[in-house]
Amino acid sequence: MDIDLSEFKSLSVGIGRASASLVAAESAVVEKALVNIKKGARENVSTDPTWNRLAQTINYDKFGLNGVVGYDDRGQGELASIAEYGSARHAPHPALLPAARDELPRFEKATLDALTKAIGGAL
Repeated sequence: MDIDLSEFKSLSVGIGRASASLVAAESAVVEKALVNIKKGARENVSTDPTWNRLAQTINYDKFGLNGVVGYDDRGQGELASIAEYGSARHAPHPALLPAARDELPRFEKATLDALTKAIGGAL
C-alpha cells in the first residue's frame, strides 16, 4: 500500500515558512506597541509639579516577542508607585494601564493582520 504524502509535505513546508514570517512580523508589531504604550504613558503622567520629571523615566525593554513598559529606577522613577497607585497624601494617577488599554485594540488588529499575511504568503 502506497501513501501519497506530497500534499502533507507541501503543507508542512508552508507552515514552516508561515511561522518564520510571522515571528519577524510580530516582532515589529510588539516593538510598535511598546513604543505606543511608552508614548501614551508619558502623556498620561500627572501634570502636578511634584512629578515634573516622572515622564522622562518611562521606558521599555523588549525580549523576543515580549516586552515590559515601566519606570526606570532612577530619579523620580524610584517613586513611580506613589504616582501610579497613590498614597495616604496623593490620589492615584495611573499612566501605564490606561496607555496599555488604549493600545490593545491596535495591537490585536496588527497581530491579526500579520498572521493573515504570513499564512497567506506561505500557503
